[in-house]
Formats: sequence, structure tokens, C-alpha cells
Amino acid sequence: MKGNKKLLIVAILVLLTVTFSTYAIYRTSQQASASVKAAAWSIDIGSSAQKTANFVFDADHIQWTTHTGKNGTIAPGDSGTITIPVDADGSEVDVLLTAEIGSTANLPAGMTATVTSGTNGVQTIPYSATEGQMEANVVITVTWTGTIEDTTGKDSTDMAKQGTNLSIPVTLTARQKLATD
Repeated sequence: MKGNKKLLIVAILVLLTVTFSTYAIYRTSQQASASVKAAAWSIDIGSSAQKTANFVFDADHIQWTTHTGKNGTIAPGDSGTITIPVDADGSEVDVLLTAEIGSTANLPAGMTATVTSGTNGVQTIPYSATEGQMEANVVITVTWTGTIEDTTGKDSTDMAKQGTNLSIPVTLTARQKLATD
């Protein structure tokens, strides 16, 4: 009986050793530290600090590249651009710009406005730590199809660049570009 007792005690000690050794393996842990830092965000759209801006441009805001109207007026056949500067210097992330043109129902027949920078009105300003590298222009091209009927005098299609009811509404939004974009 004494031999069985010793054998039982040895078996219990072996079982306890195996059990606690295994337990110790599972209790071992690694220490890790992590930190989260918010990235800086700085957006100036059209020279004012904002992330969304609404604009309404008239004929005087357009940089006309052709003038087919009489005495500095605009007319069918003219085209030009609107440029909106965006400065994201100081941001520590990629910036996604989205430009949308609102209702152009009041434009003369044949006049269109289209966002020509980026793809479908969307462009990215990639992150750069170098000052002056996170800047972009949103460009809107205005085209008035047609031809001038009379270049010698002002006619019914000619439109003054100032004081007209021409308006092109534009909404420009900037946000952080995500991996899913």
C-alpha cells in the first residue's frame, strides 16, 4: 500500500506540474503600446478657411478666352473658365475635392458649365509635408455653342459681362480621402 501511495503522490505531482506549466504557457502575454495622433486638417477654399463652399458665378467671374460679341460683350461662340483655388497646406492627410454644379436653368440656350478638373468633378490633393505642394485648382469650363450672326453691332444674343442674370452655382466640398475612395 505504501508503494501505491508513493505512486499516487508522484502521479498527482506530475499532473499538477503539467497542468500549471500549461496554464503558465497560456497566461504569458506580450506587452505592447500604441498611440493615436489626430492628423492636422487645414483647408482654404477660395481663400477662406472652410471645408465646404457654395459659390454663384456670373459672367464677370469667368475668364473668357474668346470674345465674339460686340464691344466686350459675350455671345454664342465664346468660352472661358472659372478657377477656384484650394489650399490644403498644413493638412497631414490626402484631401478629396468634389465639385458640383447646381441648376443652370437660367443660362442662355447653348451655354453649358462643366467641371473639367479631376474626374467627374472629383480630384485628390495628395499629402505632402513640403509647403506649397498641397494646392490645387478646381476648374469649370463655360462654353456657349453657336455662331455670331452679326459681329458689327450688338444683337439680341450679345450679353454684357456685368449686370446680367447669368449665374452658375457651384458647391465645392473637401474631406479626407479614405482607402475606400
